[in-house]
Amino acid sequence: MTIDVHSHFFPERFLRALEREGPSYGVRVEERDGVLVLWNTPRQSARIGAVFYDVGERLAALERWGITLQALSLSPPMLYWAPAPLAADLAAVFNDELLAICRDHPDRFVALATLPLQDVEAAVAEAERAVRAGCRGLYVGTNVNGRYLHEEEFFPLYEAACRLGVPVFTHPLNNAGEERMGRWHLANAVGNPSETALAAAGLILGGVLERFPDLRVVLAHGAGSLPFLIGRLDHAYRVREECRAAIPKPPSAYLGRLYADTITHHDRALRFLVDTLGAEQVLLGTDHPYDMADADPVGRLARVGLSGADREAIRAGNAARLLRVQAGA
Repeated sequence: MTIDVHSHFFPERFLRALEREGPSYGVRVEERDGVLVLWNTPRQSARIGAVFYDVGERLAALERWGITLQALSLSPPMLYWAPAPLAADLAAVFNDELLAICRDHPDRFVALATLPLQDVEAAVAEAERAVRAGCRGLYVGTNVNGRYLHEEEFFPLYEAACRLGVPVFTHPLNNAGEERMGRWHLANAVGNPSETALAAAGLILGGVLERFPDLRVVLAHGAGSLPFLIGRLDHAYRVREECRAAIPKPPSAYLGRLYADTITHHDRALRFLVDTLGAEQVLLGTDHPYDMADADPVGRLARVGLSGADREAIRAGNAARLLRVQAGA
């Protein structure tokens, strides 16, 4: 069995809602040469083929990709661009559509709930509704219009996640420094992993993981650059008083509270990630169907010198435990 915890999907009813509601706020869905294009900003767009929104196409793709079970989630631009009431309505549409797909194909898909996190109270209400309806995790951006996840305003979300017993998946969004990464797809290739490290450092140094010991956070793209920076963060903790203000232990002591997917695009980087976080904290991910997806995550797992038990844990067992699904053969 292979469980993919990082993939993206746009249900058709949700896309129609974006077409109708988004243009007033700079989000557009347009058809060009028979392919949908989703515009987030004048400079950022994504081509959305049928595999992004057609369930039959996605099922066929799962066979090509060698994926048994896939967690479906939204992707940037998320919903933080919208006024809070509209974001709440769109989140409900998205989550309900994902849940309908999962009910029709319970052995192939699980749903991660998107939230209107610009209104934390509404986000908590939607989290509770969506999880009780069947969503297996909460899916949030690394920041909400520039407000990072360590801010106290988001604590009710973490309380809800702990109460509901579901993990919080993070995805980079509106990356810091993105305005200087306009060439060579650097906003994704460099900006995404840097943004994830920035958000994760805030969760650690800001005391969120200390305050919520039952919170489980999943970091996208192999935890970004965090594994390579953890020694530097520990050094800062030793020499800078402000780094010790919210936590009684060095940052590396909190790595066991974080999960990461396998999307590193490099065998040695994946092995370093596993050695740093521990095999029990790593989950197979693909980033399908975007062009930055890892086309052969299972093959990469086989190449990096892991034990059979660790390899199978990463391939399915860890995700099955986190998402509360059966890890059958």
